[in-house]
Amino acid sequence: MTVDEARAAIVKTLQKVQDTSGLPCPVLAGGDVPRRVLEQFDSTVWPVATSWIAKELGMTIDNDVHVFGGKNGGPMLTINQSAELICAHFANYAFSVAAE
Repeated sequence: MTVDEARAAIVKTLQKVQDTSGLPCPVLAGGDVPRRVLEQFDSTVWPVATSWIAKELGMTIDNDVHVFGGKNGGPMLTINQSAELICAHFANYAFSVAAE
């Protein structure tokens, strides 16, 4: 999986989340922080968005992977940073599946 594929899945999912919620969605760029640019996009929505991203990419994202950041008060992630995180997680996921 490439960063571009992960980024595309994130953007598609964020648009779907906003559409499903009946909220507007601006044109999203890699440097955007979803929590800052999307109405009502907060930690109550993130688990659903994360599962939709995983489904879009055909993988599993563990519950302890905070795709949008903010873990333990840490910084929120940009879309690009989230895509990189997913790719790193995918590398570990692919390795563990191959090892089984």
